[in-house]
Amino acid sequence: MQLHPDQNLHCLLIQPRFAESNYWNFVEAAEAIGAKATAPPLGLLTVAAILPQHWTFKVVDLNVRDITEQEWSQADIVCTGGMLPQQAGTLEVIREAKRREKYTIVGGPDPTSQPQMYDEADALVLGEGELSIPMWMKSWREGHPRGTFSTKDSPDITTTPIPRFDLIRFDDYLYVGLQSSRGCPYNCEFCDVIELFGRKPRVKTPEQFVSELKRLQELGYRGWIDIADDNFIGNRLKIKPVLKSVKQWSEENKYPFFFSTEASVNLADDEELLDLMQACQFQYVFLGIETPDKQVLVQTQKRINTVKPLIDQVRRIYASGISVTAGFIIGFDSEPENPEQTITDFVQESGISLAMIGLLSALPNTQLTKRLGREKRLISYDHKWIQDSSEFYELRAEKSLDQTMGGLNFVTVRDRVEIYRQLKNIIQEVYSPRAFMDRVIDTTRRLNLKSKHRPNLWELRRMLRGWAVLSSRLILNRESRYYYLRNAWKSFWMGPSKFIFAHQLMGSYLHFARQTKKMLVQLDLSIEFAKNQATYPRSVAELKARLNRVELPIADCENKFDLMNRPTALASSPASD
Repeated sequence: MQLHPDQNLHCLLIQPRFAESNYWNFVEAAEAIGAKATAPPLGLLTVAAILPQHWTFKVVDLNVRDITEQEWSQADIVCTGGMLPQQAGTLEVIREAKRREKYTIVGGPDPTSQPQMYDEADALVLGEGELSIPMWMKSWREGHPRGTFSTKDSPDITTTPIPRFDLIRFDDYLYVGLQSSRGCPYNCEFCDVIELFGRKPRVKTPEQFVSELKRLQELGYRGWIDIADDNFIGNRLKIKPVLKSVKQWSEENKYPFFFSTEASVNLADDEELLDLMQACQFQYVFLGIETPDKQVLVQTQKRINTVKPLIDQVRRIYASGISVTAGFIIGFDSEPENPEQTITDFVQESGISLAMIGLLSALPNTQLTKRLGREKRLISYDHKWIQDSSEFYELRAEKSLDQTMGGLNFVTVRDRVEIYRQLKNIIQEVYSPRAFMDRVIDTTRRLNLKSKHRPNLWELRRMLRGWAVLSSRLILNRESRYYYLRNAWKSFWMGPSKFIFAHQLMGSYLHFARQTKKMLVQLDLSIEFAKNQATYPRSVAELKARLNRVELPIADCENKFDLMNRPTALASSPASD
């Protein structure tokens, strides 16, 4: 290869397409305000800031538009990569770049977890870019530009440069993402965050984070910023000084931004932290609730959710003016025979409007996947039962959708057909127009809003367009018309801030209703496949029977699969959350 990193190279950074069909992809809300995608590619913008700055960069987000022939022809190198839902899109980009004989580099969470799936690329730059990109650059300068460049070390993110936000158009996106920390201190069995970024949260300095806000302001952006941390409060000691600096800067600059993020439920226990977040204009926080069942939470090593009643925790956060969105999972080993009523009752009582409910997935390299491998319970991407516990496991997403539809890639304790049916019942209830709109108005009443953000003309135009589009659709929709008008009337008398907030949530109904219809069809197909076509066991009981038929010692079977007693053992163990 004739290219050298000290040349003035043209670098094309490509954000692969996400699966269109999932609860997490709020494309309808983006389109309503004239945007084309939910958020810009923060990872690629950070990579662009780490790479040699004498290069010429071009970012193309395939969720926004296609790549032009001119952009392909000008590119000296192509950088791409992403998460598991982008796997199919990433592989498509790599293959097209190689067809055009472009030097191709891939990185990101899924290539880091499953590098063998991306070996068509010239270079795999894995792990966190602050360390792996310099390794790649050094090898390239020494005459070895191809290969795998990775390290298990964690970088000091206080040295991370400001992402290259100048490479995107803000008009294309619903919001902009920032990152203040990486890592999470907890030890949830099913989560891959701790495998990728570790259990010691690393936090940017207050000056560093504020400098990123300043940069966005200088470029003309106003409005919604999502802080895309693994757990925003993973290191509360260090995040509080960041919030204090954001509070001061926001006051001095007339609150140009409002924020959302992801946190653990113990956020509700820290009054100072909640007050700071409200003062900084945090409007939404995502909580990984997973399930209201304490026994299940203990089994999956998420004890942080068992310390106090979850309903009380959610309502404390509402009292600080922050709306809660949350994730729920069905398919855990120790869940009861009929978990649907517990989940639907909790969702309605808590008032969590944006409740993401899906099937448990065994993600590559997690503790869950390793355990299921030892127990001979994993199912391959091509629907085969993996009976060799030493076999390498990979999760291909080329033909799958999101976690909600593509989960249960393992032999479940309960009959998987019943789990599919129960998920159908849950989503039909939770996303029905009355249930959804009841939650919206309940949350709007409870929120102690203290809105200081005042939109500029650019934001106002987007907001008015979004309101006109979404409200007209909600009125034209016979299922939602009455409940929309009821909530609009009730929230009108609660004041302007709550009226706007209620409309923001109600607009999401169109997305959830559309996606729920797709899910119901897919779940019916999953039920039919599990009943009539699948060759793997439908439950652990069936798995035991099959293994017994091949004369596996009965005692060994019982040791391996006595899963319902697992929570008791975990409850007495010293393992951390």
